[in-house]
Amino acid sequence: MYLSNLQHFRRFVLSLAAGLWLGLGCAMSSPAADLRYNVSWIGNSFSGKTAWVQQDIEGLWVDADGTVFTNVRWDEAGGNVQQYRDGQLIAMARHTHGWGYEGGEAVAANSKYLFIVQNIENEGGGLKGNSWPPKGLAWSGVSRRQRSDITKPAPFPGGHGKEGDVLHGAFLPVAEFAEHAQGRVRGLCVTETELFVSNPVSGTIEVYDTQNMRPIRSWHVERPDRLCLDHRSHVWVLQMPPTNGTWKALRFTSAGQRTSQTIEFPAGVVPAALAVDPSNRLLVADAGADQQIKIYDAIDTTPKLAGAIGVRGGIFAGPTPGKFGDLRFNRPAAVGVDGQGNVFVASSGATAGGSTVLECYSPTGQCRWRRLGLEFVDMADLDPSTQRDVFTKEEHFSMDWSKSAGREWSYQGYTVNPLKYPHDPRLHLSSTHVWLLRLAGRPFLFVSDMTGEFLHVYRFNPATDGETAIPCGLLSKRHISSKDRFPPHQPEKGQWLWLDRNADGTIDADEYQHGGKDAGGIPVPDSRGNIWYADGNRVCCLPLQGVDAHGVPIWDLTKVRVTPRPAELDEVRRVHYLPHADVMLLGGNRGGEHNQHWKPMGPVLACYDHWISGERRLRWQTVLPYEKGAHGHESAEPISFDVAGDYLFVAYTRGLPADGVQYAYVKVYTLAAAAPVGNLVAEKDLGEIGLLDIVESVRAVQRANGEYVVFLEDDAKAKIVMFRWKP
Repeated sequence: MYLSNLQHFRRFVLSLAAGLWLGLGCAMSSPAADLRYNVSWIGNSFSGKTAWVQQDIEGLWVDADGTVFTNVRWDEAGGNVQQYRDGQLIAMARHTHGWGYEGGEAVAANSKYLFIVQNIENEGGGLKGNSWPPKGLAWSGVSRRQRSDITKPAPFPGGHGKEGDVLHGAFLPVAEFAEHAQGRVRGLCVTETELFVSNPVSGTIEVYDTQNMRPIRSWHVERPDRLCLDHRSHVWVLQMPPTNGTWKALRFTSAGQRTSQTIEFPAGVVPAALAVDPSNRLLVADAGADQQIKIYDAIDTTPKLAGAIGVRGGIFAGPTPGKFGDLRFNRPAAVGVDGQGNVFVASSGATAGGSTVLECYSPTGQCRWRRLGLEFVDMADLDPSTQRDVFTKEEHFSMDWSKSAGREWSYQGYTVNPLKYPHDPRLHLSSTHVWLLRLAGRPFLFVSDMTGEFLHVYRFNPATDGETAIPCGLLSKRHISSKDRFPPHQPEKGQWLWLDRNADGTIDADEYQHGGKDAGGIPVPDSRGNIWYADGNRVCCLPLQGVDAHGVPIWDLTKVRVTPRPAELDEVRRVHYLPHADVMLLGGNRGGEHNQHWKPMGPVLACYDHWISGERRLRWQTVLPYEKGAHGHESAEPISFDVAGDYLFVAYTRGLPADGVQYAYVKVYTLAAAAPVGNLVAEKDLGEIGLLDIVESVRAVQRANGEYVVFLEDDAKAKIVMFRWKP
């Protein structure tokens, strides 16, 4: 429910009384005047208002005329299935995200229908009826749409989809399996009359009549994966390897008879997709070490490797590993070809989602167009030294501040190298937000996760590693329980710290420090590399001890400084320290002024002078405005804040009605007195901004010209919002 005016007045009076008692002022919760600022974004080719490039494309189909259809398992804003032509987004299928329905990893079309692989579950048994599988089970199958308008269903007799906000009668379950088990359909190809689907659960290729979707025949193939048709209407089946085996591509007639043509891929090749070009050559997207599109000729007789598209090693190749550019693929996940021989590649190299690079190359290897959807649950920071280099959890962008909104950034590099540094925590811990700090004159990337469980640290050495951020530190509050048993050699319990003492980027057993008990709070570095967190009723600081000869920062868990929680807060949930001014800002709860949803910071914010030196003094405290919701996700609460220059920037999970805002935005206050200055709102320019998911979801930097650059998470449209404000 929303707070009444009387409740607002009561809160103001109580806050003012507390301020007078302390001889201090406090911020009012009334809305402030609008500011003059520019709204922009980073990481997506489109703004998100009406169009955006979806994240993590793994399904791709290209028609002879160059029309492209894409499919992804998850797109937060529901753009799982999209249609492109000449790089322009034409349509989104919709009804592919929610009510138990999601996208998938394959898509195909003929002249009449679009066939979409969808994965469906029943949300823990809460959804019952024809639209969903029984409790405990999941479906993977095919949704049929009208080719002329992919937003409309093409229902068929016996088609599923009735209850809920789903398209009626247009879904065919192909594979049924236990919820959370493996069984997703990944192979799809079609003629005018027959649809071929790989069923990994039954180990069969299922064939359906495209007009009525009734089964025609099937044949057995162990571990079937991707499918494509060649010019003789033979079906190529990508076969997943057995344990310790290698991948194969098998050829069948459309009737299911095995032919003699088989490709056994060498070790190290990881085929991710198949397509056939106008010359009847088989193209194989290799997501292994080579990161190329392999070309196989003579597929009607004796298939042989005839060449490759792309730089060998892809984005990880020298002389600058990680450098983004033409033909430098990063885990090519899907491939297609049009009637002119133009090759379309979707790369999806990401550690935690948000990675789409959709490209079209001419037959001679020239890039005709490219579209990017690079961010998901991600944040950005600006290098304080260059003031033109922006880093996210994985990407490096270069900024040209003279360009128009959404055009200031260019994709420079991918900072993860899984081939050289398999112990990179980003490959294992679902990273989200970053800080880019300069310590001893060198750049360091600090990375955390959505809820602030870990803090990992990276150094750079362009001479040896190009764009790669080299792992050199990892702080964890407790033992990490992970399926892949990462990291190796970690203590069995308690807080710990790994530092890469030999600078090889590998986690060795003798490189750990053990802190004893589990710790709490959200670790946040200050501008000088000291790490702060609120551990229960304490505010803790792990001071930086320096940077060693290898360029690895040094911390010592035995030297943690502990300060009791100030009386002004019952619980400290956010900590931001300004070392140049010895000013501390703490966010949290006091009494009834408490966060409703578990993730936000709490509405009480306090600022202290002389936190370390001299006599500590409360400069001000305030209760930030907030509105409760019927459920936690419907509340409008401050989730995090940042400080730059003379201002405080507070991120809100969604809009406050008093401010006339619907989606996530940023409120600006003075640092001196917490006086409201105005709001930074993107929804008129960018449309819906997703709910904020990251506990540190706003980052602010003041440029040398006085302009403030404020980054805000947007996990809905595969981008990061950027405000530019000059007071």
